[in-house]
Amino acid sequence: MKRLTWIIAMAVVGMSAFHTHAQETVRERIQRQQPATSTSSPLASSSLRAEQLGRYSSFDPDNAKWLRVVYRYLDLSDDRNAPLYYPVQPAPGRTNFFTSIFRLLSEGKIDAYEYVDGNEVFADNYKIDFREFLDRFGIYYEVQDSRIVVNDADIPSSEVTGYYVKEAYFFDSVTSSFGIRTLAVCPILVRQSDFETSPARYPLFWIPYSEIQPFALQMQIMTSSLNNVINSTVDDFFRMHRYNGEIYKTLNLQGKTLAEIAPSPEALKAEQEKIEKQLKDFEDHLWKQDTAIPTPPKGNKVKKTKNPASSDSGSPTVSMRDRRF
Repeated sequence: MKRLTWIIAMAVVGMSAFHTHAQETVRERIQRQQPATSTSSPLASSSLRAEQLGRYSSFDPDNAKWLRVVYRYLDLSDDRNAPLYYPVQPAPGRTNFFTSIFRLLSEGKIDAYEYVDGNEVFADNYKIDFREFLDRFGIYYEVQDSRIVVNDADIPSSEVTGYYVKEAYFFDSVTSSFGIRTLAVCPILVRQSDFETSPARYPLFWIPYSEIQPFALQMQIMTSSLNNVINSTVDDFFRMHRYNGEIYKTLNLQGKTLAEIAPSPEALKAEQEKIEKQLKDFEDHLWKQDTAIPTPPKGNKVKKTKNPASSDSGSPTVSMRDRRF
């Protein structure tokens, strides 16, 4: 009897130990899985964000049924564009857009291309030589162990008060989506020389935005003077089209700027407004609500017609799937 009691007691202890071990195993399994699936880690969150934005920002121009390339000038004295300008001098954890670009160039992490008669040519023979660029614009530097070193105080970020931005408005037939993509940026240095009576614009170089974007995802900016929380990035700024810039050129067969097409200030303004309206009208046309098939009044029979897609007025109802461009 005592032996039977001992066997039963040992069985109960064993079952308890097994149950406890099973619980611990499940808990440990969950804990092991959490780091792999959780996005609370900054690195995991950053990777996920980069992947999502990469999918969002990529498009194939060959799939575009409609594409319009526009060049804008962003004046950084405009409040909407100010996030790219401040802080003029680097502050703890923050630098302005040009300082960030300048550092990336000096470290060889991105390439820049010459500004050639108002155009951009992204070919190897048009890549700028960074040292020659510094000499050309009188930017002080030192050479230390074969490295070019430029102090923050010598980076001419305060003189870069504008940007040229090349952007594409497009309709992608594969995804049935309308979008605006930043294609390239060009910093504009504004400086008055001894031989000039007023400051002049000096376009420095073109950089494809695709080269900047991986870094722009990490460039923190403050977008409001009323809310000082830094919760946005340079990539958000461009991707969400938060800037304000006047159109100075569109891609055209003759390669002319709007100033060449419309020489007077009034004609130039009218041409800019016309292009803005064309872009807006095209987008509005895409998102117009499809014409609804009229609902017949209750109690009345509807006669069948040979063309079931047409209404009484004879206007066909066309869905986005059926629309052609």
